[in-house]
Amino acid sequence: MALAAEVTQIVCVRDTSGSLQSKYFTISGMGTDFEQNDYYVWIEVGGSGATDPAPGGTGIKVSVATDASNSVVASAVSTALALKDDFSTGVSTATITVTNAVRGSVTDAANVNAGFTITTETAGTGTKESNHKHPEDDVVWFMQGDNLAISTTKGTDSTSVHSKLGHLKAIDESVIEGLLLHYYAEPTAVDDITDSLDLDNALHLFVVDYVKSRLFMDKASQSTDAAVVSSSLNLANAHERKWKDALVKFGNRKREKVGGSRIVRPFDFR
Repeated sequence: MALAAEVTQIVCVRDTSGSLQSKYFTISGMGTDFEQNDYYVWIEVGGSGATDPAPGGTGIKVSVATDASNSVVASAVSTALALKDDFSTGVSTATITVTNAVRGSVTDAANVNAGFTITTETAGTGTKESNHKHPEDDVVWFMQGDNLAISTTKGTDSTSVHSKLGHLKAIDESVIEGLLLHYYAEPTAVDDITDSLDLDNALHLFVVDYVKSRLFMDKASQSTDAAVVSSSLNLANAHERKWKDALVKFGNRKREKVGGSRIVRPFDFR
């Protein structure tokens, strides 16, 4: 589930008597909003006479002199691309290396009619949304200590245990914006005096107040001494208030053990 930035290599050619005029190639970057930005890089030779091919997307105009060498063309293209926040570039003679600034899967760059040789050195990985449209049907997760494991039964008709439908396997996708996990549970019932209460640790001490309030209430109901009854009721009420105050504070903190949404949010490595 690792994320990777797209890395593209572009080998430029020289211009011969205006042969690169209005020629272009396409390339895509990943924006900081995790949306793909599509560009086309087109060339103007000799300062005039060029026509913007306008194939769609954002145009990046590159101007070179007539009969410019391949290294001069490469330098001009590299400079133009580097002006966009989506890319960083490096150039060696006629070869440009373009690295996307933000990780994520984008459409590979492609030559259209410029005659450049374009290859994808590293394919970008990472999608804004998961491909699991109904995760409740094919995704399971569990935690052991500080480790989170996510598996899926989604697969194919292959007989391989690593891809077969219905077999648990690691999820082969990278989600840029993180994962939202939901779980639902019921607290474990207390059936024996030795059982532990299935409550958040913050409430454990206040359970003592609840028990004391009940004990003092019982004592008040059993005593015939008016003074004992009065003091027992006062103490019962005092402990009950502590218990109720704790419940109110705990509820505001929303740290319940049994249900609700949990978010696993990765660090931003851009």
